[in-house]
Amino acid sequence: MLAAECPVPLATRLGRYILSAGALIIAAGTYGLLLAAQHASHGVSPWQLVPGLIVAGAGLGLLVVPLANVVLAAVPSGLAGGASGVFSTAQQLGGAVGVALMGTIFFPRIAAEGFTGAFQASMPLAIGAFIGCALLSLALPRTAVAEAYE
Repeated sequence: MLAAECPVPLATRLGRYILSAGALIIAAGTYGLLLAAQHASHGVSPWQLVPGLIVAGAGLGLLVVPLANVVLAAVPSGLAGGASGVFSTAQQLGGAVGVALMGTIFFPRIAAEGFTGAFQASMPLAIGAFIGCALLSLALPRTAVAEAYE
């Protein structure tokens, strides 16, 4: 919730860079979750996950809040409806593919390695995806449109 207010004024100045920073922060938080799982001997306490979840949540706020505005910044107003639909479809498709890929790694390992082992095996893919998101966001328009936040 705290990170949700922060990117609004920053998006008009930093645009795609706030998205890239958010994705890198999510990757760092996810890495924190991976470290917590690796250092757990007989399961993970929820409190061991809190630092990674807080960091990942802050990054999520920096990424998601200004995302649509930065992505659609260069679209002419006459095409905004169609572009918004394509954007929404791409988000849904990306989420479905991401869950499918993570599940492909996670579920075959859960019987042999347990939840913690399966989690450890699947987290490098998530971290790599967030780093890829950070790099791909640099191809977006430089800044968000200021009027969207007024």
